[in-house]
Amino acid sequence: MGGSWKGGSTTGPRYHAYFPRPTGRGTLATMNLLRAARLSPLLAALALPLPGRAEDPPAPPAPAPGAVRAAGPPAEAGSAPARPRLTLDLQVNAIVTGSELALIGLSVAFKDQLVAPTCRWCEPPQFDRWARGVLRWNDTQAASTASDVMQLLIPAGAAATLWVQAAPHGQREVMEDLLVFAESASSAVLLTQGAKYAVGRLRPDAWARGTIESPDDKVSFWSGHTSFAFSAAAAATQIARLRGRSGWAWLAAASFGAAALTGYLRVAADRHWATDVVTGAAVGTATGLVVPLLAFQPDGGRRPAVTLAPAPGGLAVLF
Repeated sequence: MGGSWKGGSTTGPRYHAYFPRPTGRGTLATMNLLRAARLSPLLAALALPLPGRAEDPPAPPAPAPGAVRAAGPPAEAGSAPARPRLTLDLQVNAIVTGSELALIGLSVAFKDQLVAPTCRWCEPPQFDRWARGVLRWNDTQAASTASDVMQLLIPAGAAATLWVQAAPHGQREVMEDLLVFAESASSAVLLTQGAKYAVGRLRPDAWARGTIESPDDKVSFWSGHTSFAFSAAAAATQIARLRGRSGWAWLAAASFGAAALTGYLRVAADRHWATDVVTGAAVGTATGLVVPLLAFQPDGGRRPAVTLAPAPGGLAVLF
């Protein structure tokens, strides 16, 4: 038997084996064993990897089904967040608002009896005198009329904005928003009436005349126009923000700008000192921001730490 090895072929190694014809007598089993022994080198060569051919990389493992479900579909870019779900006790807040409006009506009806007989704060500080000289218009009546118009336009515009924003979500949300808005404004007016009667500050035009002609001349502190306008602006902004509505920052800029103009016009009309306007703006803003926080409650969440509830003779603060 003879054989030869030839390598370097592009089709792989080749092995040639030569099997001579047996000459003698032997059994068939012996000849088969000899053939198997001679084929062993050829079988070993076929088992070798082909030269110049890299092994295939292992296939990546399939992801676990649980991992795919956990990842989920990618979130859409710019998708709107879920709106906060708020609840409101309509009965309690309606009673509170109605009680405040009734007290405001009584304070106006008995104004002459409630106002102090003489001014308790008669002389203004130097800052107020300086601000009056700088900001007062020559035509004070025009400034007074403009401030009256602004006092009506601001709450009307804020309430209309809340109505338009809440309408797509149902009549219930419209009622809730307008009720809390009215509650905020009436709270600011009631606080203002109490302060006016208690402080008894002389208005700037009455101070300049040197005479008191009516009880209204002694209710300068703090500015009712300003506190009402700022409470409407703050309440509308706070309600829109709590509801998660887009554009609430623009509502705040427009409404607070108009409220600031109202305060300026009250000084220009010579009906209030500058400190009256600043205080009224602070009280109105605080009222408009706090009342919606107390009124609205998260749906299924923790109740607010402080709530208002009607009580005999007024309101009760519940902790």
